[in-house]
Amino acid sequence: MSLPGGPSLTLAVVPLAPVRLAWASHPEGMLGTVLTQAELAVSGMHRLPERRVAHLAGRVAAKSALLHHLAASGVRLVAQELGISQVMAGPEQGRPVVQVPPGTPACDVSISHSKDLAVAVATTGGRVGVDLEAVQPRGPGFHDEVFTDVEQDWLMHCQRHHGREPDELWSLGWCLKEALVKRTGHGLRDSLQQVGFTGWEEHGPLSAVIPGLTDAPGAFCVRITLNSTGPGRETLSGLLALGRGYALAVLHVPEARPA
Repeated sequence: MSLPGGPSLTLAVVPLAPVRLAWASHPEGMLGTVLTQAELAVSGMHRLPERRVAHLAGRVAAKSALLHHLAASGVRLVAQELGISQVMAGPEQGRPVVQVPPGTPACDVSISHSKDLAVAVATTGGRVGVDLEAVQPRGPGFHDEVFTDVEQDWLMHCQRHHGREPDELWSLGWCLKEALVKRTGHGLRDSLQQVGFTGWEEHGPLSAVIPGLTDAPGAFCVRITLNSTGPGRETLSGLLALGRGYALAVLHVPEARPA
């Protein structure tokens, strides 16, 4: 998919159901053709079966996004030639790290999962953050805890302008916050009131359908640019989507060019 300003990202969506079935029937069978032994082993840190399945599905989505993104630029690899680990300590703990063969462009990837789906976004230029959430009602204190007054006004304006349900826009706003901090790798250790946005400018719909998300009537999908208001204020390009009971946000900042 192409974002405003020209950057190209690749998004992959993987349902959890086939991953759950593959794991239950033969843990190292089909999954072992996509994931390395190290990646399969790391999934064992999740003791709950559903958490483990979600982790595995996220890694499968990441491999798919990376392979398709590299292939589009003429670099053809197989899944076992890529490695995905994660930062184990420090301010970026948990952020995915991609290992590629010598001579392959450096890649960045971000992963999310919710309910029945896992998603991943890959790029060879800059850093990305993605978040997927099942739309759900939020408690009465949620708005004030998560969003500034300016952000609340903006989300309510967009809800009215696009004719969406309020819970959809609050979930989309939450996705934006998560995508912002996942792009930097700082997770939700920062106060959400300090990791903010000033609203977004829309640049038209995404031409491609996102399977499992925007392939149903009434879906919403738009390319955007926005400004972050936290430390290191930046202008980001991205994508927002609503469909099939999910909210999705993808944000990207290109590599800084030498002066």
